[in-house]
Amino acid sequence: MASTFKWVAPEALTSYLTTELNSLADSTSDTTGFSAVGAEIANETDLYQYISLELVIAAQGAARSAGGFVAVYINYAADGTTYDDTSNKAFTELLGVFGLDAAVTARRLTKTNLPIPPLDFKLLVLNDTGQALAATGNTLKYRRNNEQVV
Repeated sequence: MASTFKWVAPEALTSYLTTELNSLADSTSDTTGFSAVGAEIANETDLYQYISLELVIAAQGAARSAGGFVAVYINYAADGTTYDDTSNKAFTELLGVFGLDAAVTARRLTKTNLPIPPLDFKLLVLNDTGQALAATGNTLKYRRNNEQVV
């Protein structure tokens, strides 16, 4: 008998980083504070296979650089408790890059079905837009999902 693979309904969209992204400095500046790290997302028992991300960038005060982007890195706790240095932008693995235009306009961007292993993890957001993010209104949200065999 042939197997059919179907998506299981995803979990609800969850806010992950909100105020942590407000006024986030650009990574090319000589200042600190160009990345933000969120809390642990448990996946050792939940065992989700995929994560989808929604990034909302509020209107910025000055135009972003051509080729500007916001990158999301993922940091796993391979032993269940210990993470790599979360203050370092060179996280263990790049999860996704949200390319942005050279404008000041607010943007809502989505990356879907990014594979994740059955490990607890944290996400880090790196601002490389050429400008600090707006003082309010920036968010990163996620939702996880699985496939099923029927």
